[in-house]
Formats: sequence, C-alpha cells, structure tokens
Amino acid sequence: MEKMEIIEGLLYIAGDAGLSEEQMIMHVPITKAHLEKVVGEYSRPNLTIQRHGDRYFLQTTPEMEKYIQRILDDRPSQKLSQASLEVLSIIAYNQPVSRGDIEMMRGVASDGPVSTLLGKGLIAKKNMHDERAAHFVTTGHFLQLFGLESLEALPTQKEILEQEEMDLFFESIEEEK
Repeated sequence: MEKMEIIEGLLYIAGDAGLSEEQMIMHVPITKAHLEKVVGEYSRPNLTIQRHGDRYFLQTTPEMEKYIQRILDDRPSQKLSQASLEVLSIIAYNQPVSRGDIEMMRGVASDGPVSTLLGKGLIAKKNMHDERAAHFVTTGHFLQLFGLESLEALPTQKEILEQEEMDLFFESIEEEK
C-alpha cells in the first residue's frame, strides 16, 4: 500500500478531528519532509488535504459544495444561537479565558452556550498552571469549521467594522427599493 493511500485512509477515519503531523508520522512510515511533499502533491477528483493549525484534514473541494449543500439542507438545522456565537467570539479573541471572564464581558450567565460549544467540539477546557478556574480555548475543529489556518487569520476589529458598515449600506439600499 502506498503511503498516500494510508494517509488518505487515516484522514478519512479521523473525520472532523483531523490528525496532527506528529500522529501522521507516528502511524505512517514517513518523514516530516516526505509528508509535506506527498500532501502537497495530493490530487484526487473532488478531495483535498488541508492543514489548519497543526492538523491535517481530508476535505471535499469547493466544486462539491452544491451537492453537499443539498444533503445538508435535508438535515435539521444545527445553527449556533446568538449567545453561543457571542461566547465563541469572546473565547476566540481572548483565549485562554475563564467562564467568569466570559460572563463579565457578556453581562449574563453563559453556562448554556459554553456547554453547547464544548459539546460541538468548538472549544476545550484548558487548565492554567496557577489558577483554579478552568479556562477555555478554541479547538482545531473551530479552525476547520471557519476555514481558518490559524487564529491569526481571524478578522481584525477594523475589518469587522468595515464589514458592518458595508452590510448597513447594502441594507439601506435594499430598503429604498
């Protein structure tokens, strides 16, 4: 069996969790340099291997989106609530952050949204060495779901404000019609 076939099979089984470079090297007889080379050369119709953070994921190409969307449209909605999105953004931009810090920023209890985000694997608990309270950080699944290579790819406050201004502008045009 070719190494690329092994990698492809392992990434398929790993699913949304993906595999770290260390895991790949541990389970496939391959060096780091050779791993990067074969992943870079990976070519299958409608499949690609993406790296988000330190993890690799087997994903479909953008051309498959409309077909996948049809299947997803048939499923019940699993959207995040506004409260969960608020908590997720607080954690993404301020991590590691404690539950108390989250509640102080939001001004309301956040047990439900934190529990939802933990259940969906978008955040994880991180124990801080010198503090009793557990802190929360985003996961590799968060990066994958939002299509980010790293946390540095999160939009800046300036970019968010510009996008909000553009949204308001286009909403006002729509209202005038």
